[in-house]
Amino acid sequence: MKKYLTVLMLAGMLTMACGQTENDPPVTEGGNENLEELTWFNDDFDAASAKAEISGKPLLIDMYADWCGPCVTLGEEYFTSEEMHPVLSSFVLLRLDVDSPEGSSYATRYNVSAIPCIVIAEADGTEIDRIVGTTPTIGQYVIELEDVLQQI
Repeated sequence: MKKYLTVLMLAGMLTMACGQTENDPPVTEGGNENLEELTWFNDDFDAASAKAEISGKPLLIDMYADWCGPCVTLGEEYFTSEEMHPVLSSFVLLRLDVDSPEGSSYATRYNVSAIPCIVIAEADGTEIDRIVGTTPTIGQYVIELEDVLQQI
């Protein structure tokens, strides 16, 4: 009986290990494969700024840290949701780790005193607006971003 139970447990773990890998495209809940994949620049302000200049889109700069719970919620739940996808596609997306050398210099530049802090900026880095913290729901965060876009 112990051998049988061990074999079943190993088979279950093997099945889970053969699932989706980190390099697989994200699976969308609604099965909407028509959504354009969002591209995030990581700790590269110059590349994101150049892309914003070419595209005419504003920058959305996510100032975060790996140890920050609300930052993780934004990055892993909010920013990956289908509900947020349409509004995020209106921006050039940049993530700056405030603990990295590049990220900390931009945190100083934008006078970031609390994270998560989303800075909306023009391609040259001029701040337009910011959102500090999170909202209780993804829908409310979408509304906040849409309100910022209305100002531009």
